[in-house]
Amino acid sequence: MKRIMAIRTEDREYAEELAKNLNKSDEVIFQILIFTEKNAYEDYIKENRIDVLLCDEAFLDECMKDSSATVICGLSEASTVRDVAEQSNIIFKYQSSDDIMKEIMKRFNAALKTDIKTGDTGVKPKNIFCVCSPVGGSYSSTFALALAAYLAEREHTLFISFDPFFTLPGEEKNPAGKDLTDVIFYLNGMQPHLMEFLKKFTIKKGNLECINGVSHWFDLYDMSPENMHDLVENVCGDGTFNSVVFDVGIIGAASMEVLLAAGRIFTPYKEEAGSRKKLKEWKRQLIYCGKGDLLDKTAEICIPDDECLKGDYGFEALLSGRLGKYIKERGNKIY
Repeated sequence: MKRIMAIRTEDREYAEELAKNLNKSDEVIFQILIFTEKNAYEDYIKENRIDVLLCDEAFLDECMKDSSATVICGLSEASTVRDVAEQSNIIFKYQSSDDIMKEIMKRFNAALKTDIKTGDTGVKPKNIFCVCSPVGGSYSSTFALALAAYLAEREHTLFISFDPFFTLPGEEKNPAGKDLTDVIFYLNGMQPHLMEFLKKFTIKKGNLECINGVSHWFDLYDMSPENMHDLVENVCGDGTFNSVVFDVGIIGAASMEVLLAAGRIFTPYKEEAGSRKKLKEWKRQLIYCGKGDLLDKTAEICIPDDECLKGDYGFEALLSGRLGKYIKERGNKIY
């Protein structure tokens, strides 16, 4: 279901032109409805929700009283933007449709934003890295592990995989071994001293400490946003690890906690039309759910093909070929 933007105005010509221009945006997330008659508008809001309401400034007080829209803005005919800049519920009517949409989305994202509690517990977002991609076959998990291996050469780093099918290079996955399933059960039991428990369940690969993916993919669905919040808060906030790299294999309500906490999000893709199309839809859906600000800390990366990572390669191969060179060349730019 699309989100609804209603334009309540007596100026139909302006509203139709604005709607036409807004609909040209690749990232538009709203179905735009125009109401020039008061009765039609009132009948609509009795039975339907509105996410964003733009109305003539003269109607603003009335609309603020009658509408439950997430964002309500008056369209002002003020002679300059400066005249309305200090009023959070006023938008200058005669600016470009792109600028109007930017102002709307800024308010809309702010209205839907959910603050993550980790900001008050010593977590350093700049050292939380998340690798997450809607594009299959983009070497997302490989890049995440290689990035963690690179960071581990410089500082104490933890790698956590949420890809249920991921295995560490040179190893077979052992369903009875230590993995994220045990951590999820521990979190669900509301047990104290999580970090002491985690230290027993990490696997050492070179300088890197890892928590393997779950024993079975459905275990991930037992992980609530609260569980994920507790995990992020503990592993990123107690000072044991300088950096934490999360490989997000399944996108859901729980993994959103990692995206929110991350200081840097990497989105691998392939240089092809289908990959670009998925990236475009990924962005649209982030904006749709009010998390468009995550794009400000997201880097789209096209990972080079690496012969060293073909077939059954070992852990040391992660940084010895083109992928390793790609990461090392960026060095401090990663932060």
